[in-house]
Amino acid sequence: MADTEAKARGIRLERLRSMLEKDLANPRAALETLMSELRIGDEQPKFWEQLHGAAVRNAKEAELADAYRKMAADRRLKTLSPSAHANLLMHAADFFQGVVGDGEGAERFLWSVLEVAPDQVEAFNRLEHRFEAASDELRLVELYAIVSRTPPKPPAELAHRALKIVALLSAKTPLSDKALRGMLGLVPSNAAILSVIEAHCQKTNRIALACSLLEEAIVAAATQQRVLRTQAAMLELEGRARVVVQPADKAVVMLVRHAARVQRLAHLLEVRARCLVAASRCVRFQPRAARAHHLRRRLAQELYRRDDGLRLCLPGLR
Repeated sequence: MADTEAKARGIRLERLRSMLEKDLANPRAALETLMSELRIGDEQPKFWEQLHGAAVRNAKEAELADAYRKMAADRRLKTLSPSAHANLLMHAADFFQGVVGDGEGAERFLWSVLEVAPDQVEAFNRLEHRFEAASDELRLVELYAIVSRTPPKPPAELAHRALKIVALLSAKTPLSDKALRGMLGLVPSNAAILSVIEAHCQKTNRIALACSLLEEAIVAAATQQRVLRTQAAMLELEGRARVVVQPADKAVVMLVRHAARVQRLAHLLEVRARCLVAASRCVRFQPRAARAHHLRRRLAQELYRRDDGLRLCLPGLR
């Protein structure tokens, strides 16, 4: 079976080599062969370069461009690994930019790359350079939002720049709901983004979305605190054991106190998340969403009043 597959692969590659060297009669078939190679983990970089050169030589640029568009929409791409999927789309972007001279077409492929592999540095850098050159700050923020969970740059740098841009956006230039939700990934790097997101939602008359995003951010923080609480419990047990042996060890005593504090903050965050979930439900049934939003804010402020330490976790929400 393995010999049969290897033989079939050899025949496909020989046919591809012949097309690239003599006449690119069927660009789509050439792409199919290269996609098969990506599926088994062989990138074949030389063949991709030869494919683009053959398209120019045989005046097949339009046909290859059409083949790339159809291939990008093919459901079979989802069967590839994210890296292989992104690799194919990057070749499409290279062809549209370098051969066809279609910058907008290349941009669409680069966006698709980041949707599949947000940590693809080259796609990010090319889009960032393009938007900076065009002074398109709205698109820059959308770019930062899509990579917020796995940023190719220091997240604090992206968060700071996104914060400055969004704070100055007017009601006439609203960010998409998807971009605002994506920006939540930058909150751990700069909690002030939460307040900026909320203010932008109010400015663009999307109160219900503001409630939903605040809830999502707080539930995520509570989840993170549960992990810390588990770690803190382990540290507390270890700390107690060491205190018995060395009761004068101040560092261990502080460790135990810190563990207890993390547990207390985690509990308050869970309570707060439940309160905010309940308040958000009012948005679905309350015709005046602003009233539900006001209730949410009062709940959050009350919980802050009870324990100032919560500001360490989410200082942007006050």
